[in-house]
Amino acid sequence: MAYLFGPVPSRRLGRSLGVDLVPRKTCPYDCIYCEVGPTTRQTLRRGAFHTDDILRELESYLARPGAAPDFITLAGSGEPTLNLGLARIIAGLKRLTATPVAVLTNGALLYLPAVRQALADADVVLPSLDAGRAHTFRIINRPHPSLTLERVLDGLEAFRREHRGSIWLEVMLLNGINDGEEDLAALKRAIRKIAPDKVQLNTAVRPVLEKLAQPLGPQELAAIAAYLGPGAEVIAEFRRAPEAPVMTRDETFLAMLARRPMTARDLAETLGLPLMVVESCLRRLQQAGLIQEDRYQGKKFYRNQSSLI
Repeated sequence: MAYLFGPVPSRRLGRSLGVDLVPRKTCPYDCIYCEVGPTTRQTLRRGAFHTDDILRELESYLARPGAAPDFITLAGSGEPTLNLGLARIIAGLKRLTATPVAVLTNGALLYLPAVRQALADADVVLPSLDAGRAHTFRIINRPHPSLTLERVLDGLEAFRREHRGSIWLEVMLLNGINDGEEDLAALKRAIRKIAPDKVQLNTAVRPVLEKLAQPLGPQELAAIAAYLGPGAEVIAEFRRAPEAPVMTRDETFLAMLARRPMTARDLAETLGLPLMVVESCLRRLQQAGLIQEDRYQGKKFYRNQSSLI
């Protein structure tokens, strides 16, 4: 599949079928914690990215027998709202399936009325906000030069006023960067204005782009959730068993590892396979030079070698 990946285990969305809407790595940000890699095309300009091909692939996949995922998630290797076909893709999914549609977005383009309108029929939109202060915003997200935090916050507030579905705001908390008193107070003020349905606290649990992005511990995250108040939660690790196994060809492993680093246990839970079987496959792919093993925070993560180029 060229544009679909998974279903993959998501800490927020259960078994999620991912849909890659933009070329790797096209984004308004170049976040220091990004697990996908450095931004190679930093832009605020939306473009037409294979919308018809994406819809055909979705139609073909959804026509197959088998258990449906919990969500179909528009995301992938860059910022999905940069795709001018976003509204058409959401509308197409609504015709094809009753599975709810989620959109993972950094929220950078929500200041544009056209983007907010394109997201109108999504069941859940999951934007991110990592800073309430401009200086911290620039350190963490390294935005396009013409993009300001004020514009991002205005877009999030406008989207909250207009959107009928759910909004789950993700905050990536990093040790020594946005976890201090002033930064947390600024985030709390911004969150109150946005009024999302949920505030989901994350930290750098996967390999990151810059070593500067260091994780917080569970107790620190719990304390910050308590400070931010009702609706704030720490995102738990996904441990749900899949309802049905999916294909286990080498191409399946390589496609999943091309889009994000995963542990052997992540893959085992996603594919419904014994951990020993997955580890054997990973060893074979590693010996063939097709995947690379990285260690991060005491865990082994695997990447498709082609995603490192």
